[in-house]
Amino acid sequence: MAGLLSVDELQIELITANGVVRAVDGVSFRIDAGETVTIIGESGSGKSTTAMGVLGLLPSDLAVLSGAATFQDCDILGKPKALQKVRGKHIALIPQDPMTALSPVHTVGAQLRDAIRHSGVRGRVNQNARAVELLEQVKITNPAGQLSKYPHQLSGGMLQRVLIAAALAAGPELIVADEPTSALDVTVQASILDLLLELQERTGVGILLITHDLGVARLMSDRIFVMKSGRFVESGDAEELLRHPRDAYTKRLLDAVPRLEPVQTGVPA
Repeated sequence: MAGLLSVDELQIELITANGVVRAVDGVSFRIDAGETVTIIGESGSGKSTTAMGVLGLLPSDLAVLSGAATFQDCDILGKPKALQKVRGKHIALIPQDPMTALSPVHTVGAQLRDAIRHSGVRGRVNQNARAVELLEQVKITNPAGQLSKYPHQLSGGMLQRVLIAAALAAGPELIVADEPTSALDVTVQASILDLLLELQERTGVGILLITHDLGVARLMSDRIFVMKSGRFVESGDAEELLRHPRDAYTKRLLDAVPRLEPVQTGVPA
């Protein structure tokens, strides 16, 4: 299976107090450059576990992985040294909640400089200049003035943009976006999604999007994989899958989306 990222028959078993749980059961997918692949499904279906397993971010003493995952033909599944070379530089993560992803006791500038230092830029002056450039890319006003602020001084939307800026620091080929707008209101959510699409068009970055929001999936995706109980039950072209779902579970997900029905007027006869 070729592609920027290729995952083949991934299986993840989690060791719990009540025994071994198979959280991901033999999933396969690929992502090409400039493409957005989305995994949708209800909470607990295994979406985030799949992404964290591929990135090597699950506790090694609690998670047992098998199968294969390659990034640009480099074997990365369960390979710490290989992951150290690609994670952050070639594969970046945008986590779910910016308030927990960012340190409350370090400034925005300090945290961006950490990401920039990892990309190879040396010297505080150069790192600050790169931080301002990144904040400009994600359309934060007065970027230089934001570097000295702490996360609690910024809005949720601005913090999400800071996380995107940090993800872009090394010019990655792939971004893993794990529910990147779930903590935001709908108007801010739309601006963040537009920003990701714009960045993708400009840079050609591939995106693995994890979401339970079918509206987000429709807007962002080229292809969609529907996950239930650790398995993919359906996959295909985004528009086709959402218009003509084949699996009963996908149909139930679509039926659960609230709809605004026309108001009936007049008095019944």
